[in-house]
Order: sequence, then structure tokens, then C-alpha cells
Amino acid sequence: MRLFLADPNDPDGVSELTDPDQRNDRRIVRVAAHDLQHARKVRARIRAGADDVAVILDVTVAVAGDFRSAQQVLGPAEADTVHYAGTVDGLAGLIADIASAEVADGVTLIPASPRQDIGTVGRDVLGALREQPQAS
Repeated sequence: MRLFLADPNDPDGVSELTDPDQRNDRRIVRVAAHDLQHARKVRARIRAGADDVAVILDVTVAVAGDFRSAQQVLGPAEADTVHYAGTVDGLAGLIADIASAEVADGVTLIPASPRQDIGTVGRDVLGALREQPQAS
């Protein structure tokens, strides 16, 4: 699973946190979807035409120590992206589920608030993903 961070100052700017040995030469296509089912359909449609594509799903995130605090940061939800409010461990679980259900080949984390330090969130999530047991 590839992990990208959106640049809050540049709507088209992203940086990848994934370890270089986990990256591949696939062309990246970034997508937005209103839910995971829609995202999975979009990925299937894109990958049907070209298997050398990595479909990266935009996920707007509000991460805090508890759900209630994160929910306050999230604010009103826009219908065009998947949203997550909760803890780092919960977000890592969501990303792992996205991978195992083949919803996307990676995610781009978009901060729900300019106060959200998306770099720290991304690094913490990457650490939590590394600690999860690998499926056999």
C-alpha cells in the first residue's frame, strides 16, 4: 500500500512516504470517490484498461487522540472524497482494509483542517501500518 501526503498549499502537490523498495514503476492515477464502494468500482474500471496503473484514493482526514476531538476538526463533509475522523491506529486500520479489499493501491491523506500536521499524521500512520501483522 502506497502512502502519499497532499500539500495543503498546492491542490495538485503530493509527496510519497512509501519506502522506495515498496514503490513500483506503475503510473499513478489519483482519484476521489464519495465512498469505498465507488472507489473500488473506479479502480476496477481504470485497471481494466491498463494494469500498469496504481490507483491512489484521496482520503480527507482529521486525526486526534480520540474520535470526538477528531470529529470536531473534520467539520462539514464534502461529498466528493472519502472522509475519516479518529485516531492514527484507526486510520491505519482503514488503510489496511482499503488494501486488502483492493479498493485502491494507495491513499493520499488530505488534511481536513490547515491546523492538522499531515506530515506527522502520515509518518505515524506509516509506523502503525508497519507494526500490523502481515496477511499470509
